[in-house]
Amino acid sequence: MPRAAVRLAFHDAGTFSLRLGALGLPNGAADGSFLWDPDEVQRVENNGLQAITAALTPLPAHFGVSPGDVLQLAGVLGVLACPGGPRIDAWVGRPQPANVAPTGLLPSPFDTVEHLTGRFADMGFAATDLIALVGAHGTAKQRFVDPSRAGQSMDSTVDIWDVNFYNDTTIPDAPNGVFRLQSDVNFAHNASTTAEFHGYINNQEDWDQDYRTAHLLMSTLGYNTADLTNCTELMPASINLTQISTPDAGGRLQVSPMLLAAALEKYRAPWLAM
Repeated sequence: MPRAAVRLAFHDAGTFSLRLGALGLPNGAADGSFLWDPDEVQRVENNGLQAITAALTPLPAHFGVSPGDVLQLAGVLGVLACPGGPRIDAWVGRPQPANVAPTGLLPSPFDTVEHLTGRFADMGFAATDLIALVGAHGTAKQRFVDPSRAGQSMDSTVDIWDVNFYNDTTIPDAPNGVFRLQSDVNFAHNASTTAEFHGYINNQEDWDQDYRTAHLLMSTLGYNTADLTNCTELMPASINLTQISTPDAGGRLQVSPMLLAAALEKYRAPWLAM
């Protein structure tokens, strides 16, 4: 569910367009329209999001909040659920979705770098934001881009929030069992994005900071945070990756089940008991 929650947050916000807004046309936003429009999750690009959408759909009415608050909060918690995932500022107070999300705007793994950078610019993202956001693929598993390889992860340490994705995507041959999106490979080597992509290799600190910034922007697309309420202080603390893992012979961090269990008890149990 955490992986699906992060993907759902991206797909929810991914139909926002500055161009449509400037024209006064129906626009997307980080508004939780998946939980409001039952047809959106049936679009082909949203395959695999049906279960998480069904789980979240009753919650706005149950808690008396908006679909956008529920869905985007789930995305923030999905990042935190991954060992090493950073705590992203969480904002609430979004109104109900204004309209059905427009079609044809969600970025695709088959798009060119030029198309993707242009599309993300139309959402308000710089190239650094885009390349930081795609790093979340390091905790993802693909099922629909190539169904014959369904379930393969997109980096060699899929259960850890780390930067191995950037190296695994850059090297000539993918590590055993790793599926690489062509769009990610293109980002790694295209002149307009290669510097940002390579800049995160073995650079966890900068990626965490840039990802937090970009995810916050994504989670509030279509809104002004001056009109929202910051509830970050209610979020559980991030589990520091260095405190629950040790390097293997190749220098890659391996999470210790014992240390992870202790961290979950320390940082998650009090929050879940609230």
